[in-house]
Amino acid sequence: MNQAGGPRIAPPMRRTRPGSGPEGSSSPDLLAHLRNIRAPDGLYRFKPGVGWATHVWKALTRQDHRHWRPFIARYLPRDGVAIDVGAHGGQFTRLLSNLAPDGLVIAVEPSSYARSILRLALWIRRARNVLVVATGLGDRAGLAMIRTPIKRRGDMGYGLTTFSALTRASVAEPVPIVTLDSMVETLGLTAVHLIKADIEGFEAAMIAGGIQTIEQFRPAILLEMSAPLLLRTGASLDDLWARMVGLGYTPYRSGDASQDLQPCTDGPEDGDFVWISKTGGDIA
Repeated sequence: MNQAGGPRIAPPMRRTRPGSGPEGSSSPDLLAHLRNIRAPDGLYRFKPGVGWATHVWKALTRQDHRHWRPFIARYLPRDGVAIDVGAHGGQFTRLLSNLAPDGLVIAVEPSSYARSILRLALWIRRARNVLVVATGLGDRAGLAMIRTPIKRRGDMGYGLTTFSALTRASVAEPVPIVTLDSMVETLGLTAVHLIKADIEGFEAAMIAGGIQTIEQFRPAILLEMSAPLLLRTGASLDDLWARMVGLGYTPYRSGDASQDLQPCTDGPEDGDFVWISKTGGDIA
C-alpha cells in the first residue's frame, strides 16, 4: 500500500535490445560463439564459400558425359527408370533426366556436400523427374564414414569422395548404407532399365547387394572399373568382372563420338564399361 492507501504500482519494465545494457552485453559474445561453432576436428560441417559456388556453377554449365547419350537413348525409354549411383554434382543425372522425361531417375548420393550442389542444380534446371536418395549402396546395411579430401587452397575435392581411408587432409561424415535390392524394394520400383555407378571402388559391393534387382530387371549397367580402387575396398577387378559375366552380362566399351559401343574381348581391364544382359537384347 502507498501512503494514500492505494495499491503500489510497480514501474513499467524497461525493454532492452539484445546487446544493450548489462543483461544484453553478452549477446555479441554469444553471436560470435555461434558463428564459430564447428564440428569436432575431422568431421564435415557445411560452409558454403567460393569453392562451393564454383562447383555449383560447373554443375549447371558443364556436361562432360555427352558421349554416353547414344547408349542411354538406346537402353532407357522415355518413361524408363534409371539409377545414378554416385550422382555427384548431377551432370550424369541431368543427362538421364533429359532422356527419360516421362520416367524416373534415382540419384543416389551419400555426401551431403555433393547433395547441396546436386539439389540446387536440379532445381535450377527444373529436373522434376529426379528423386535424390541420401545414402550409400553396399553389400549390407550399416553406417559408414565417408571422406572428402581437402585441396591445398581449402576447397572440397568432392570428386574424390570415398568410404576408404585417406592419407591426405580430409573431412568425414557418417552416412547410412543400404543395399540396391532394399532400396528398389522400399521405393516400390517395378522396372529398372539402366544403372550407372561411379563410386570409387565400391562398385563390387553395390553389385553384390543388388543381385535380385539385376536378375529380375536385367538393366543395362555402366560401371567404372578400376583395379587400384577396387583393391583399396577389399575387392578385385578379376572378381567383379567374373561376377558380371556370371550374371549373364557382356562388356562393351564406349568408342569415340562417331562410333557405337564396341565389344570388349580382352578380358578384365580398367575403364568405363557398359554391361549388357545377354537375355536383354544384343547390340547391333
